[in-house]
Amino acid sequence: MFLPEFLLLVLWMLTVPVLIGTLVINQLFKAKETDLLLAVACGFICMFAIFYILVMPMLLLKVSLQILVICWSFLMLCLSITSLVMNRKRLKEILSYNLLQMKMLPKIAIIVIVLVMAQAFVSSWYVHEDADDAFFVAAATTAVSTNSILEFDPYTGLSLDVYPARYVFSPFPIFIALLSKILMLHPAIVAHTVLPAVLIPLSYIILAVLGKKLFPDRPSSVMLFLLFICVLNVFGNTSVYTNSSFLLFRIWQGKAVLANIVLPAILYFSFCAMSEPNKRGEWIILVACVLSAILASSMGIILAPIMIVCLGFVFAMQNKKLSTFALSIACCIPCIACGVISLVMY
Repeated sequence: MFLPEFLLLVLWMLTVPVLIGTLVINQLFKAKETDLLLAVACGFICMFAIFYILVMPMLLLKVSLQILVICWSFLMLCLSITSLVMNRKRLKEILSYNLLQMKMLPKIAIIVIVLVMAQAFVSSWYVHEDADDAFFVAAATTAVSTNSILEFDPYTGLSLDVYPARYVFSPFPIFIALLSKILMLHPAIVAHTVLPAVLIPLSYIILAVLGKKLFPDRPSSVMLFLLFICVLNVFGNTSVYTNSSFLLFRIWQGKAVLANIVLPAILYFSFCAMSEPNKRGEWIILVACVLSAILASSMGIILAPIMIVCLGFVFAMQNKKLSTFALSIACCIPCIACGVISLVMY
């Protein structure tokens, strides 16, 4: 990888998510402290959600991929610049807080970090060929080469008369195509090399913030929690259908992103939004998680509402507030709409 591609990778896969996530935490959540791990999680969820909001009308209107890339990139840069401007006076405070959090980590954190980086390195450095790449990677490559959004069959190259039912509402391969354009890399390289290096650590980052929610003020317990999950994933290839197999062997596929990134994020933000009153910002990010779930996989249309509504019912019973259950149903409106349209169309 040459220097320009590496700098673009750092910009789009690290700097932009952190800046957008910082904007969410400070201006939407109104939090006093800015956890950069949470910022990364919020940033990627917002990037997925905004992409979905843009791609669906453009897909139906047969807009070119280049227009989608320009619009999405412009919005991401605008949000990043806004974050820099609004948080310029807090940068020193943010860095100090996160350095303090790092100093409080137990020694076992070094083992966890090494294991996570090793998993990401192995998945990126060694090529794993998966049969489903015949659609996912081929669809991204077709989109880039034809400058279109799901207009051609990736198997045959012929024009599509009818959109594929399983993928029209979950165009994650188009997100790979977008990354290919902004990173100036071939879609296959983005899928097999870049995304494992980015999404595997992202999965553990989301589990880390979830661990902080489960074990508040107990960093050693959080690290043991992550170490236990690392061990499960390393020895979890008992079947091609396990969560570990999806994480370590085909994280570039939307269904793997759903299982290892979006659903844990839904669990975390559901706890944040439902456990305390007046958490409007967390509810908004929960809606963004729902949009990300639909983008990742058609199974997200089913699994995300089941998880959110079940959690909403539990917290409504616990807090004796019917509004929590009503808001959980309202969050699932995008999934309900996609499900109804799918039934009507197909």
